[in-house]
Amino acid sequence: MDSSARSLNPAAPRPGAEWAAHWPKVVAALAGMSFYSMFTYSFGVFIEPIQQAFHWSRADISIGYTIYATAPVLLGPFIGALIDVIGTRRIAIWGTVASTLAFGAFSLNDGRIALWFTLWSLLSLAAVLVKTTVWGAAITSLFTRSRGLALAMVLSGSAVAQSLAPLIGNWLIAGHGWRFAYRAIALGWGGSTLVLVIFCFFDARELGRRNPATPAADLSRLPGLSLAEAWRSLAIWRIGLANMVMALAGAGLTVHLFEVLVGTGLSRGTASRILIAQGIAGIAGKIVTGWLLDRFAGGWIAFSSYALQAVAYALLLVAAQAPLNALLAVLALGYSAGAGLQVMTYLTSRYAGLRHFGKIYGTIGSLLMLGSGIGPIIAGHVFDVTGSYRALLIVAIPVVLAGSAMMAGLGPYPRFDARISPE
Repeated sequence: MDSSARSLNPAAPRPGAEWAAHWPKVVAALAGMSFYSMFTYSFGVFIEPIQQAFHWSRADISIGYTIYATAPVLLGPFIGALIDVIGTRRIAIWGTVASTLAFGAFSLNDGRIALWFTLWSLLSLAAVLVKTTVWGAAITSLFTRSRGLALAMVLSGSAVAQSLAPLIGNWLIAGHGWRFAYRAIALGWGGSTLVLVIFCFFDARELGRRNPATPAADLSRLPGLSLAEAWRSLAIWRIGLANMVMALAGAGLTVHLFEVLVGTGLSRGTASRILIAQGIAGIAGKIVTGWLLDRFAGGWIAFSSYALQAVAYALLLVAAQAPLNALLAVLALGYSAGAGLQVMTYLTSRYAGLRHFGKIYGTIGSLLMLGSGIGPIIAGHVFDVTGSYRALLIVAIPVVLAGSAMMAGLGPYPRFDARISPE
């Protein structure tokens, strides 16, 4: 077993004790992660109904998602800094309330493209309070020996959204229309998440505030890089740039995946059902990757997980001739996406430590969201110009392989227990 888990805190409780004490927080964080991910994975099923209702181009529709993805680029580091100061609980509660209201407000769209952009702007400001950084920082502060698996369970929330958001969204749209679908998803998903967050979601800082006797209360000298050291760290830069490149290539196809599958000849109902497999594979990717990361060096695990996307894109290129390839591609994409977010969060905690985790992870997340914001509008433009997503798939293969190569051979994890670095 990788001894780095013990190096962060040799006195940390055994994995069983960590889970016994903190499993409700993991459940609440998983729900929060699924709610945040739903904004992305529900987008595809609304593209055609919105296009039919208002006669907008897919590129124009995708600009809304680009606006949504841009806010974390600017605000991510500030949210990370806020987490380091006040913790995650209050941010998560208010963020869930604001995001629920913002997503439900899409039902008010009256056909003005300016309103569409405004609604996405409001959602982007709200969703930055429930982004991955919030849930990951809380669980990272509570788990040491079993951090990889704990993060895997939390980040499986995105895989839950992968499976359920297209299925639920398509069902609601078909039966009640897209306006009702926005309201129902917002109230149902957002409301249930809020209940779990209020009653179950606490990080180490909040536990220490409520019970000064708990070991989690001593947060003043957490091990990890200073901000200056993080800025000079080649490993941190490689993690951030690799995820930006992967998002640039993959986000457009992820957001448009439902329509990519429909373009291969599948019906909308079949495409939504196939996407369930993506979520299941995503959960497997997170759990398997979490188990591996707790035992082996993470750089090569990241490389192999990310490179799997290239295989998926190649399969989608021939899915029209062999429909089974569409299912295999979705499985590969689900596993890779599930592993990717898990890898980014885990490796950031290992190479940066916990001292300024919120700020560093928030900055890396901003790079990822920069790629995520650009990718969908490129995908929409490619479709508008060529009538298909084939050119995008062809270009994405080498781009993904280049991003994967950045993660190979990151080197051994730092031993932060050996010293507390000066600011």
